[in-house]
Amino acid sequence: MTEKVTIQQRDHLPMPLNYLASAEDLAAWYVDGLLWNLSRGERKLTISCFNTCAAYGFDLNRAAQVVLRAVTDVLYGHPEAESLTILCGDGDTWRTYSFWWNMLYAEHKPEHGHGASLEGECKN
Repeated sequence: MTEKVTIQQRDHLPMPLNYLASAEDLAAWYVDGLLWNLSRGERKLTISCFNTCAAYGFDLNRAAQVVLRAVTDVLYGHPEAESLTILCGDGDTWRTYSFWWNMLYAEHKPEHGHGASLEGECKN
């Protein structure tokens, strides 16, 4: 199932106009969208992720972990989904989502000291 997921950096993604108060709210929003797309017959799914510190004021690391678990649960529950592409709107988001994808789902875990940047915490 995890082979269905691709994480890509994509510049100039349009930011959604919504307010979400937590990583859990964000994950629920993505799950609702994926389920709606599946109900309409779509099998190649996509979500767009952004730096939650800048957009919503909550931790990017936490968001990545919660979102990845939630969307993976959707894939496990819906084997008809052919693929999920996770588009990341900036380098920090791509690095954070890629890091957590590897930590959660890769067979061999990445080493922490080789350029893995976890600058997902919001700074006040």
